[in-house]
Amino acid sequence: MGTFWKSALALAAPLLLAGCLLLPGKFDSKLRLMNDGTYSFSYVGQMQLVDGDEKPAAATDFDPDQQRCTNQIDKDTGEITPLAYAVEDYAEQAASDSEPYSYEDRACTAEEIAERQRLHDEDMAMMASSAESSKKDEEQKKAAMRAVFGGAVPGDDEGLEKFAEQLAKYDGWDKVEYVGNNLFEVEYRISGRFDQMLAFPTIPGATMQFPFVQVIRRSGGEIEVSTPAMAGPGGLAGAMGPMAMAGTSPQKMQPIDGNFSIETEGEVLSNNTADGYSSMGGLKILRWKVSEATSTTGGPLAIVKLAN
Repeated sequence: MGTFWKSALALAAPLLLAGCLLLPGKFDSKLRLMNDGTYSFSYVGQMQLVDGDEKPAAATDFDPDQQRCTNQIDKDTGEITPLAYAVEDYAEQAASDSEPYSYEDRACTAEEIAERQRLHDEDMAMMASSAESSKKDEEQKKAAMRAVFGGAVPGDDEGLEKFAEQLAKYDGWDKVEYVGNNLFEVEYRISGRFDQMLAFPTIPGATMQFPFVQVIRRSGGEIEVSTPAMAGPGGLAGAMGPMAMAGTSPQKMQPIDGNFSIETEGEVLSNNTADGYSSMGGLKILRWKVSEATSTTGGPLAIVKLAN
């Protein structure tokens, strides 16, 4: 595992364990780094708070009239063996040319229906017990999320609207609008003289920050640009292995789909673009298309050496 992923996992682990991540959606973002030490950065598009926890399955009613079973028929002898499951459960075997049996639908016996009813009731009892335990843990989980994200909790529309209003009070946030389904429309722009570090987004009051874009000056003066959250939960989950957050396909998640570019007068020492940089008017331009298709390999990365 590379240095970038080790750093990203160290940042992400508490967020994954809390069960949610702040991720991009659709966006366009640009970073400019100049030899005189000045910079500008913009991010226009979507930002989403993704709840990665799988929700408990809903309880279901048992309908004895809908129960169907199967006869297994030996193709050579014609011997019939009753099976207790629906014929659809044997579709894969039936489709095989080497399968020695055929399968036909039949009505279930009273004994088979009674056994299915017993198994169904056991499953529902286990689900009810699990749901009760989950309910008791929910407030603790929400408290952890509020601490991590400065008060924001997925699914709390009123709280997320207040979160947007609070964020809009800070420098650089030209627009922060909560549009529902844990999704924000944002416009962020900032410029100045680069010192040691730049990170976006920085969430006031959050105990952990997991940036979309992070710019750090190395000890040798090189500027390292990384984009941990642009890899999405798929990239993180693949690297985290068993530590990945539950539910690697979060519900109602807006696909990550954006463009990120770096324009610089400096020397490009390394990058992971598909085609390298292009040159225009004294600037070297690096471009990335960021999507779910690229998330498992990590987000955009570059190292630039400025004259100053």
